[in-house]
Amino acid sequence: MSLHSLETMTTEEQKRQFLPLAQSFHITTAYAQTELGHGTDVQRLETEAVFDPTTDSFILNTPTLTSTKFWPGGLGRTVNHVLLMAQLYTPDRNHPCGLQMFLVQIRDLKTHEPLPGVETGVIGVHFAHTFGDNGYLRLKNVRIPRTQMLMKFDQVDEQGKFHNQSDARLLYGTLLHARIYLCESVTVALAQAITIAMRYSAVRFQGQNSNGNEIRILDYPLQQAKLIPCLSATYAFVITFMKLDNYFNELKTNEEIYLEQLPEIHALSSGFKAYTTLISERMAQVCRVACGGHGFLVGSGLVGIRNFLDAGCTAEGDNVVLLQETTRYLLKVMQEVEENNGKHIDSSVAYLSLPLWSSRTTMNLDDYCRVFESRSQLLIKEACNTMLELSSSPSSDEFLNNSIQLVHIANAHMETYLMRAFYEQVNKASQHPSISSILEQLFYVFAIHTLRNESADFIRFKLLSADQIYELETRTLPDMYSQLRPNLVALVDAFDFHDHELDSCLGRYDGQVYEALMERARLNPTNGHKVHPAWLSLKQGTLSTL
Repeated sequence: MSLHSLETMTTEEQKRQFLPLAQSFHITTAYAQTELGHGTDVQRLETEAVFDPTTDSFILNTPTLTSTKFWPGGLGRTVNHVLLMAQLYTPDRNHPCGLQMFLVQIRDLKTHEPLPGVETGVIGVHFAHTFGDNGYLRLKNVRIPRTQMLMKFDQVDEQGKFHNQSDARLLYGTLLHARIYLCESVTVALAQAITIAMRYSAVRFQGQNSNGNEIRILDYPLQQAKLIPCLSATYAFVITFMKLDNYFNELKTNEEIYLEQLPEIHALSSGFKAYTTLISERMAQVCRVACGGHGFLVGSGLVGIRNFLDAGCTAEGDNVVLLQETTRYLLKVMQEVEENNGKHIDSSVAYLSLPLWSSRTTMNLDDYCRVFESRSQLLIKEACNTMLELSSSPSSDEFLNNSIQLVHIANAHMETYLMRAFYEQVNKASQHPSISSILEQLFYVFAIHTLRNESADFIRFKLLSADQIYELETRTLPDMYSQLRPNLVALVDAFDFHDHELDSCLGRYDGQVYEALMERARLNPTNGHKVHPAWLSLKQGTLSTL
């Protein structure tokens, strides 16, 4: 994230000065934005950078307790610089110039001691990401040269005059970049979880059939009903991430188009991050439980994945706040659709101008996409009407009072987007029938499983009947499980994780799970003594008097 900022937020002269130092690790940087009192609400960050024209430098301060930078990875003990997000003030403090980014040295390059005016340390033990060296930072009258403000878009000259030469929204490119690539990390983690659970289920035997033969737990319909929806969601997330990443990279090549499409990419990245982290965290827990007692061992690999995904629900923006950002965009687009008859709206919401899907007995892949689009369209329109009943121009308070409904709308839109992305990928694979048929089966599982979980909407809007949903759940879904069963292990092997990456006794490629469990158990340090020293100490003390 820091390197990306140095590449995208600096002038050509600054790139020549700073990038080689960062790429060679002569300087190491943390991205210092989140504060003790403010995280998602970026505009209210309190750290200050005041320009002093007499010394051609900025004076940096964290003036309040809540302005303390808190959580940046690597800040605790590792990095010697930070990329600091701070409110810029020119000598006339009555006219703040908004948030800007500064490259700030915080430690001596030889001794690694904190510099004068710098207080930094580790924030303490947290639930996951224990390797992250997350830290805090306080600054008191720390001076940096004027040229260490990242000035690709905005500049301050020697006299202290602020020059705004671009759209302030460009500053948020780094945040979007981080959010999108967090989605990649989350998707990889879920892929690892389902790989471990699926491989273990293929080698674990439990119970017996009528012939007295033991049964692989992966052959139990209930185990398939746990794991195959997780597998289908993983493929949906991988496919959608690739689509979103390609779209974002295309936009970055043209600043004008990027700014034009920024509301859409902001809404998509916000919604996708919130949806993938929430669903992945839940599904990783399903994978852990599906592995029984062995899944509770740290050596299963699933505990660490589960904790990692839990942290993702609040990293790079709280999910509830991000979903509200997506909904604001959707409500605005729906108003434009109704006012302009659906002309010139973004591709991800083009369905809002389509006629509603009409129910039919047999549904193909496109029908599933259309029924999700119609559901999302009706939810958004309903919310628009609710808000307009309150006021022709709804206030933020009215928005907050309806936030439960609005968050649901954002999730519905993301399910629609995922469905369409998955469908497009199935069509692209049509030249390879053996691949496309399996992708189709995964698509049906993802669509029906999601539809079942959100069945109330489809029934309420009369898009599908309760009987239709029951038929899909009890007949179509189990049929898809049976068709996918021969390919389940191959579908997780396709993620191509090395055993070293999984670090799991249960997810070994060679299937030798019991040997791995025993080997790891024997390597436990407490097994180095036949009689533990603590027991001997206890025996000589308390037990000797009994």
